[in-house]
Amino acid sequence: MRLAVIAAGNPLDISTWSGTPYFMTKALAQKFPDLVTVRAPRAPWFPFIRRAVRKASSGRIDLEWSHAIAKRDAGRIAQQLKSEGVDIAISIACSPITAYLAQAIATVHVSDATVPLMRDYYQEFSRLPETIAQCALELDRTSVLRARVCLYSTAWAARSAINDYQADPGRIHAVPWGANVEGKNSFSRTVPYDVCHLVFIGVDWNRKGGAIAIAAVEKLAQAGYPVRLHVIGATPPQGQRSEAIIAHGFIGKGTPEGRLKFDEIMRQAAFLFVPTRQDCSPMIFAEANSYGVPVITTQTGGVADVVHEGVNGHLLSADAGPDAYADLIWSIWSERARYEQLRISSRVRFDHALNWKSWLGKVVPILEGLYTKGRMIDAANLKSSDVRI
Repeated sequence: MRLAVIAAGNPLDISTWSGTPYFMTKALAQKFPDLVTVRAPRAPWFPFIRRAVRKASSGRIDLEWSHAIAKRDAGRIAQQLKSEGVDIAISIACSPITAYLAQAIATVHVSDATVPLMRDYYQEFSRLPETIAQCALELDRTSVLRARVCLYSTAWAARSAINDYQADPGRIHAVPWGANVEGKNSFSRTVPYDVCHLVFIGVDWNRKGGAIAIAAVEKLAQAGYPVRLHVIGATPPQGQRSEAIIAHGFIGKGTPEGRLKFDEIMRQAAFLFVPTRQDCSPMIFAEANSYGVPVITTQTGGVADVVHEGVNGHLLSADAGPDAYADLIWSIWSERARYEQLRISSRVRFDHALNWKSWLGKVVPILEGLYTKGRMIDAANLKSSDVRI
């Protein structure tokens, strides 16, 4: 069986989609060493024109959801994969291409959400005009119905594919993703208790709940508790900074220097504190657990499928404010035995589920079963003739 991997960009570039295609491809290559990677799924001009159009239209027009462009790119990719003897294509978060590619070659659709979940949830989807939003819905639905198998990172997303698209439950799988970190992080059962180091990671300050995180930390600091909040990715607004806040800016984990800095911060961390407003399957949660760092976050989107309450962190409701987060953090931190047990169970959750080896172990049998049945599957059995785009 020969596989190919397609992503929104080069799957061998660790900067593509927060590194998920890179680590997923790396895991697959362990089992399928002659894996084909499509390094340029789109034309060279596409990302530049797409970005320019989105900027000019204030995000209202997104060429990602163009039928014509997706059909052309899928046709080019299909020719390449057929010439290289590919049996199954793994398409990572590329619904538009998958919708057409799946007509030409057995395709596995991999994603962390569906369009129905994203509409009225993520701002970038909410501002799309109805015509483009409908195109996005059609392409995503078609990619799910035409793909031989769909692999979602959470049960939240898998349920939507079944309920919103009426997809065959037998072809829909929820398999947790791993942590986008190189190697295996060493783990200490305890951390220094002189200061409670919290880490906030996120580029989108508002969506990740940055203001709530700062307000909670300031409440703890004003009460006299030794606490620090390390902010990675976003830069806190000028009016939301204090002595308890340490802004590190963007840290590129793809470089040795960036990896060393990130490692240094996470080794002293007590909690990953991201009171996110909207999220599908945050990769940083698994990364934190790889250090044995529990997560304090919000029950929203697919988060509860990644962070199990009381196991590898704690979740508060979407309407919880800074005071509730501050009280939760200090109640756990002040009980050393409780905290250390949470730290241990966080690492166990990573070791047993939130790593790419575990993901591969669950996915390989699915792919092998698909390959075995593949040549006997008639397109009519998948009802692909009923799909219209």
